[in-house]
Amino acid sequence: MRARSLTTALAAVLVLATAAACGDDSEAKTYFGDERALGNGQIRTFVATDDAGTPTEVGLRIQESALEGLPMPATMPEGPPPASPPLALPKEASGTVINHLTFDWVPHGHPPVGMFDKPHFDAHFYFVDAATVAAIDPKDPEFLTKAAHSPDAKYMPANNSTLPEPIEVQAVPWMGVHWVDMSAPVAPGQFTQTLINGAWDGQYIFTEPMFTREWLLTKPSFTGDIPQPQAYQHSTRYPTTYSISFDDEAKEYVVAVGGLTERTAS
Repeated sequence: MRARSLTTALAAVLVLATAAACGDDSEAKTYFGDERALGNGQIRTFVATDDAGTPTEVGLRIQESALEGLPMPATMPEGPPPASPPLALPKEASGTVINHLTFDWVPHGHPPVGMFDKPHFDAHFYFVDAATVAAIDPKDPEFLTKAAHSPDAKYMPANNSTLPEPIEVQAVPWMGVHWVDMSAPVAPGQFTQTLINGAWDGQYIFTEPMFTREWLLTKPSFTGDIPQPQAYQHSTRYPTTYSISFDDEAKEYVVAVGGLTERTAS
């Protein structure tokens, strides 16, 4: 009787072990998308998911070596900036509002002078597809009309507004119109990192962590809130936080948006 009980118990353990090995293998995972050379290294997009496969974080990983060997032209180029090549996300990010990314090295900074004119990076997290961004073209006869067509205030992040500049200055080709958080303005000469948002032709189209190379080299561990609008233009998951940090094990800087929260269009 004892031998039979022991055999039964061992069989039960084997069944449980087999079920654990062959059953539900769901777990938190990270998936990678487009990769591109930058400086002496590489950058690549990613999405992190929880054990149910739900996206929790979307972003960009930047090899430490990518901050070296960056181009440093003697003067700021004239005319509009070139269109940035889009960086596709892995398909696992499809449950979020983030469609694709662009990542720009701005060696001379850009206006306003005295505010954002330090060497820095712009990380655009676009809510629209790459074709829509590419169509933000000065050759479009309705270019300035679309630039002036701001979204309803309820659809833009709280306290955000455009800078007091002519629409010809506000309309940035292949990007859109940039909005800043008026409740937390960047003091002249004090720019290290900030969050910009953007719109085009009545749509809220991107959120943009912007940060200097000098600050990034300090290997920060930063998380900030993304101000939320009163209403949303799409039913999907929107980010509520952004972060900039350094992964010491992988030797990569990580720029991401997280706190992805389901919203309903209204």
